[in-house]
Amino acid sequence: MVWFNPLPPMQTFPGRPFVGSVDFMDLFTPDAPWTSAAAAVQVFELYGEWLGRDATNEQLQQVVADLNRRGMAIALSGGALAPVECSGDVEGFAGISEGVRISRRVRDAGGVAYFYAFDHAYDAGTAETTPAECRLSPEEIAQQVWDFERSIREIFPDIIFGDDVTAGLEVSEIARWVEAHRAVTGEDLGFVHLDIDYGIPHWAEKAVEIEHYLRSEGIDFGLFYLGNGNEPTDEGWLTTAGERVKAYEFGAGGQPDHVVIASWNDHPDYVLPENQPFTFTNFVKQYVEDPALLGVRSEGSGANLAYGKAVNASKVFDGLSPELAVDGDFNTWWGAGDLPPQWIRIDLGAPLAIAQIRLSISQDPAGHTVHQVWGWAAGEDPRMLHEFDGETEGDQVLEYAPVEPWQGIQFVRIDTLTSPSWVSWREIELIAP
Repeated sequence: MVWFNPLPPMQTFPGRPFVGSVDFMDLFTPDAPWTSAAAAVQVFELYGEWLGRDATNEQLQQVVADLNRRGMAIALSGGALAPVECSGDVEGFAGISEGVRISRRVRDAGGVAYFYAFDHAYDAGTAETTPAECRLSPEEIAQQVWDFERSIREIFPDIIFGDDVTAGLEVSEIARWVEAHRAVTGEDLGFVHLDIDYGIPHWAEKAVEIEHYLRSEGIDFGLFYLGNGNEPTDEGWLTTAGERVKAYEFGAGGQPDHVVIASWNDHPDYVLPENQPFTFTNFVKQYVEDPALLGVRSEGSGANLAYGKAVNASKVFDGLSPELAVDGDFNTWWGAGDLPPQWIRIDLGAPLAIAQIRLSISQDPAGHTVHQVWGWAAGEDPRMLHEFDGETEGDQVLEYAPVEPWQGIQFVRIDTLTSPSWVSWREIELIAP
């Protein structure tokens, strides 16, 4: 099943200084331009926070009526654990009263909720980041979840419950939760959706292990396909999400029962239209039609010529290999583990034309930096293409495009001469004309 869960416009606060997709409500009109994508979506998930605080009655009625018309199942999400003073802003602690309230709102708007995804119930009760006095055993979590499930079933008797989990990407942790829920409730979780920390090494292989375990237990396995919260653009966010689709399904051989296409980040800003590149519904459409086309453009106009190419560097720190600077993922990086001077060199494989340089910075602390970009072909002397000289900070993107594309460039080297930080790059992109 394909689940779709874009972030609606919601109030901002210090932990979320952005508002969600600005055209979210435009999805729910008869002529909304996402016909192909909508036909591929079986489940539309609504955030409990939006239902509980931001959605007006008129908006909710419009959403429910349109989802009913399209034949999409409605899923709800929210915290199942009872909030206590120590829980503060830890996700997962919202409780029965909030779950009942948002369920009634959906029912009163004419909707039936078929699924309820707990907001990290297991993680909220067991994570090291949860205050010690708030932590719960798996059995205590399961008891609270059981009380929650019975209350929601008074409104939607046939609803199916599951949990969004991270669980450190460990099969043993997932198993503890599955077994505790079964022991306390006498039932299995209907599904487990894995919310991955994509910065964990070998995340795809670990997720496949969890997929196989859950399938052996008869529990549907789902995976969130996301970009990175610090991506600067919709294009970057969706490109990264696409790379993760390919890494999991093509690279690791994963086959999720539920594909959860969701965002709780600043991007994508636009969900529509489906035929415009780098909208959220365009991503859904591409996933269903040909997921191999997702991710980094490696051929044709605008392609990233550096993607996946041979690369070496002056130094490598703790496994932060130079390949991580050309892997299409803003969340990974090459690190020299030392101060300047340092360099990283990319071999494009053949002389090519380059229209733009984009360098995504990994730097701490902020300060004055000097980076020189050199290019040449085999048998030629390197020539400096551009020098970036100025104040920079982490997650910034340095960009430069010459008036006319550089021609005949096979090797590109970035020399960092000045920086207050160890030298590191999140991503190096060399864009084709």
